[in-house]
Amino acid sequence: MRYAIEQYDKHGFLKPPVWLWIGWMFLIRAWVVFIVAGASRQDGSTILQHVYPDHTMLYLGLAMGTPIAIGMWLVGLRTVDSKKINVCIRYLRPLTLVMTMLQLTHTCYLINLQHWAFSWTNAVTLVSLIWFAIYLVNSRYVIDCLQSND
Repeated sequence: MRYAIEQYDKHGFLKPPVWLWIGWMFLIRAWVVFIVAGASRQDGSTILQHVYPDHTMLYLGLAMGTPIAIGMWLVGLRTVDSKKINVCIRYLRPLTLVMTMLQLTHTCYLINLQHWAFSWTNAVTLVSLIWFAIYLVNSRYVIDCLQSND
């Protein structure tokens, strides 16, 4: 047995590691900002204006985060009997890698628009996306966690 019994949920699936959840939350950060802005009522448009001054970038972030948000939801719905969900979960790791690369490309495009001027937010975003991609590729726990138990 490769993993401790505490690392399995009640259905016998490996629980996703905390770093995977953190990476997923980073990939859906546009959704997080959108929900926080919606929950704050009067200040919502101000929050969106400060974080996403160009509404196109918000919509693009929402579009890139949607498959990951759906995948996160499906991970919580897995059971032994839900064969279709388990098959979808099998494709979540490659999908997450593709979305990470898309967001990395998008961030490089935004940096190019700024003529490669240094910005801490862009630097942290680039480093976080690269680290998350490396983690997805190298982590045996993530690979085992997102495989179905057929």
